[in-house]
Amino acid sequence: MYRRGFYWHRLFAGAIALVIVSLSGCGNDRPKTIPINGLVTIDGKEPGEVGKIFFTPTKAAEGYATRPASGSFNAQGKYRVMSWAPDDGLVPGHYAVSVNPVDPNKTAIPAKYQQSHSSGLEVDVSADERKVDFDIDVHTK
Repeated sequence: MYRRGFYWHRLFAGAIALVIVSLSGCGNDRPKTIPINGLVTIDGKEPGEVGKIFFTPTKAAEGYATRPASGSFNAQGKYRVMSWAPDDGLVPGHYAVSVNPVDPNKTAIPAKYQQSHSSGLEVDVSADERKVDFDIDVHTK
């Protein structure tokens, strides 16, 4: 009788240990992200072309690390941002933004906007925001 009870206790303890070990790998150590979406326009109109938007971190929010992010915009200019996974958004902080066409030889997007250091486009994302709509209007004049 003693051996049989000992066997079930060991089996039960082993099962609990297995559950604890398997659950310990389920955590996500990524920082909080804020969903970001918006519209790219060229002189107030749909771009009529597709491209990418890059978010280059310039300053992290307090308690956060910097993380670059990007998004793709469609011919209507709609985009959503991802840092790690589609549509997860940006880690809180300050970002310089660039807008890059798929084909730089056939674009209405001026070269100024294709580099984050010259675009003049910036966005601040605070940790207490739930979602940010960030519309980008590129000017050709």
